[in-house]
Amino acid sequence: MKIKFYFVFFLLAQTYILNAQKAYVVNDFLKGHTLYFAKQTKNSKTEEYYRLTENQTKKTVLEYGSKQLSKSELSKTAKITTFKSIPESNIRVLGDVNFDGRTDVILFNNEKNDDEGCYTPQATAYIFINMSNSFVLSNSISDLYYNSFCVRGGGFEIDAKNKRLITSSSGGAALHVCSYYSVSGLEAKEECTFEEDGYSFPFLKITGKKRKGNDFIPLSTLSVYEPNLEKVVSFDTKNGKGRIILFKHNGILYYAFRQNDEYKFVSFAHPSTPEKADKAGFKLRKQNTVYELEFNSGNIKYIIYERATDIGIKIYVNGKLSDWQGTSKEGSLSVLSNSTFKNMVKE
Repeated sequence: MKIKFYFVFFLLAQTYILNAQKAYVVNDFLKGHTLYFAKQTKNSKTEEYYRLTENQTKKTVLEYGSKQLSKSELSKTAKITTFKSIPESNIRVLGDVNFDGRTDVILFNNEKNDDEGCYTPQATAYIFINMSNSFVLSNSISDLYYNSFCVRGGGFEIDAKNKRLITSSSGGAALHVCSYYSVSGLEAKEECTFEEDGYSFPFLKITGKKRKGNDFIPLSTLSVYEPNLEKVVSFDTKNGKGRIILFKHNGILYYAFRQNDEYKFVSFAHPSTPEKADKAGFKLRKQNTVYELEFNSGNIKYIIYERATDIGIKIYVNGKLSDWQGTSKEGSLSVLSNSTFKNMVKE
């Protein structure tokens, strides 16, 4: 009788273990590849196994986790399914993180660390770079990803246009930190780090450092968050140099030239602070349907012009004229006709 009892108990125990195991075969995770995913929970401990196989060559290009789950009877009963139907998996397609034209993959530890000093517990991240014949772990980019989310308000962005990785964090409602990284192969290299002080509205003060050769030089400039502005008119320059933004705030008219590079900093502001408004005046003129807004900075004269079919800015330096025509216009100088500002006169 005891033997029968133990036999039944053994069968129940085996059934429990089997029910705690799952295995899947996924064909839509990454184009041209098949993903095998297995998971086992036993005695409150969870183990996972991932294997990515190239369809054409049948070669295993990525393998991670508890390999015993690949050799067990479990693999023979794996269910063919879609990737979205297994949300408990900790593998994701990250994108082209090193800008070599191939898609890379990220894996997360199935347990979050709560003793690493992070703002909130984070799962360790492992980023595997697609090296054409296999996926290779990048410790450099993995650490960068993990550390970016270890801080308050952390973020990680892949800037494909400028081929940069961007991390960000928030120290409160008005203090943000951003870092830009270039990537070569498996290594990420810091190019620029800066703090953005939002208390200096309307322009945000930028302080930090920027790479120049093998060294870093101090960085001090301005930025502006366009959606928060009460814009009069804005447009991009056809020559690709940047974007011109004319806006108003607390009875003062402001001009900003935002550079057309990866950072989008403001290289010239008129005025740069409300306190300088008295010495940063504008003159508005209207001739028929042509509007002109003139201002000076030192010996340089600027004239924003708007006609029925075009807009632009003329820049006079020592008598030499540069005419930067505009495109993608939003708003109009015409609204200034019925406006009054501390630092604008009408002629």
